[in-house]
Amino acid sequence: MSLTQRELFALSTTERICSTVSLIGTSVIVVSFLASSSFRKPINRLVFYASWGNIMANVATMISHSGIDYGTSSCLCQFQAFLIQWFMPADALWTLAMACNVYLTFFHKYDAEQLRQLEWKYLLFCYGLPFIPAFVYFFIETEARGRIYGSAILWCWVALPWDFLRIAVFYGPVWFVISLTFAIYLRAGRVIFQKRRQLAEAGCSDSSGDIDSPMDPAFPKKTEIHVTSEITHTGSEFDRLNRLIIASASYIPHRYLSPYSPYTVTIEGGSASGNNDNVPMQTLRRSQHDPYAQRRAAAKDVNSAAWAYTKYAILFFIALLVTWVPSTINRLYSLIYPSNFNFAMNYTSSFVLPLQGFWNSIIYVSISWPAFKAAFANIKLRNRNSLHRASLQDHNKKNRLEVKMAEETQSTHVNQPQQAASPSPPPPAPVPITPGPRASRLQQVFGQALARTLRANSYANFSGCFPTPAKHVPASLESVWRQLNAKLEESAKAEFDDIIHERDAVRHLNELDRLVGEARHRRDNGQGESRVAPHTLTPDELYRAHLTPYLQEAQSSLDARIRATESENAELAQHIQGQRAEIERLLSGLEAIVADVEGAAAAASHFSKENDLRQEAFKMDEEVKDRSEI
Repeated sequence: MSLTQRELFALSTTERICSTVSLIGTSVIVVSFLASSSFRKPINRLVFYASWGNIMANVATMISHSGIDYGTSSCLCQFQAFLIQWFMPADALWTLAMACNVYLTFFHKYDAEQLRQLEWKYLLFCYGLPFIPAFVYFFIETEARGRIYGSAILWCWVALPWDFLRIAVFYGPVWFVISLTFAIYLRAGRVIFQKRRQLAEAGCSDSSGDIDSPMDPAFPKKTEIHVTSEITHTGSEFDRLNRLIIASASYIPHRYLSPYSPYTVTIEGGSASGNNDNVPMQTLRRSQHDPYAQRRAAAKDVNSAAWAYTKYAILFFIALLVTWVPSTINRLYSLIYPSNFNFAMNYTSSFVLPLQGFWNSIIYVSISWPAFKAAFANIKLRNRNSLHRASLQDHNKKNRLEVKMAEETQSTHVNQPQQAASPSPPPPAPVPITPGPRASRLQQVFGQALARTLRANSYANFSGCFPTPAKHVPASLESVWRQLNAKLEESAKAEFDDIIHERDAVRHLNELDRLVGEARHRRDNGQGESRVAPHTLTPDELYRAHLTPYLQEAQSSLDARIRATESENAELAQHIQGQRAEIERLLSGLEAIVADVEGAAAAASHFSKENDLRQEAFKMDEEVKDRSEI
């Protein structure tokens, strides 16, 4: 079947435009994921891995009809067909991997670290499985049908004589994967909304007395949660629901998750009959007057989580349907009616198949929108700081020129004969805005203090304040910690820069440096200096000159007090030395007395042993008793 030039142009242009849009979307995913750690959530990592397959598939679709134009046996055509067969179905496999994460998290209680350990297996599965047929097709060729890779009208792919392989090895497995993916989503979604209904009923139940939990387990419970109001929710169903809410943190922006419940919580592990020690958890400072606020907050959390989960599941569903339904219908039509060519169906396929990366980028942006807003805010802050620095640099250049001109003028006046001093004081010299020694030291001290503050807010200390998220969602908590430290550092630096700018600290510190340097210069080179008339001094110099006698008087008074204190200290030191000598004499006399006592005790014991006084005393006592009986 032949196509007109107009039809070929429409198909090629559409494929390349859609491929370009998709490449732009995947570049957003790759750049944002590599640029900031706040985007590296579990689901985002899977989308990032899938993006490389989208890029390779878009490379093939960008070639478009050029592979067929070069010949079906050309290397370009074979390469294009190999890329399409390998990477185009990998996107559906990555969607299955995301669904598997949901299944493992909800039904098998996998945490973020366990999910991360599965990612290399996902890579092998999603890219290794489609690689096998794509590579084997290179070596299959028959006389009746020729090579498998050939013209597929839109581009080089499985040739028309091998059309049944498109359904058996490509579209059939893809639709099986899509069906399995939606089965997982439907099962998880059904359980979510059941728990949502149960929590809603629990939140609206009667508030008098102790209320039975709507989620009492039909099998041994795994967790008991006791709150201060003595309202308890037990059972593995509630535990599974909480795990799903926690697991959804990797799929749901943080704005959907409300704060922790306003109760003191004690968690007991083990069976219902076990007697385990209570582990008190962190007490939050919110009001505890409403005894049913916890259940209402839990119902609100599950409601938000369920809605966010549903939104992203619907996005995946729409993306898969838009991508694969038109192309599958087109391939079935071409299989049933091989001699008929439907331009509308082929054009629709050329439009939707290259957009896999674009749909993934839409889902990625919607999931990570809070992180994007934070990144945009940081970019605006950097731009504002760069403009501020640029204006400061321009101002510094201007000041340096003024200083240079002032120095040249001063050198000219020095070379000329000295004239009578003007009755009015000269204006002060311009002060440069470039940070001098003291301004640089101030910035250095601030940087060191900020660094120590950030080191004190380590992840170990931060996670210790939030033990429950640290246990269940460590990756999300670490991302929050990194964002908090980054925001703290940026806000502290921005506020420090604003204070420096508002108080004009650099100029004043530079003026202080100048005055100190001038004073040192005058002190070192004051010999032979001509006298200066008082009326030529500036007000600041006159003020300091009048203040000097008072400062000298205060200094002399302080020196006298220091000398008196030193003499008192010397007397006290002598007195202490005398007391120490007396103590040593007393100790030596005491040691002599102790030695005498020990000698007397030794002599007494020795005399007793030699003369057997104790035995004689016993004998005399027995004789006295015998005589008393007589």
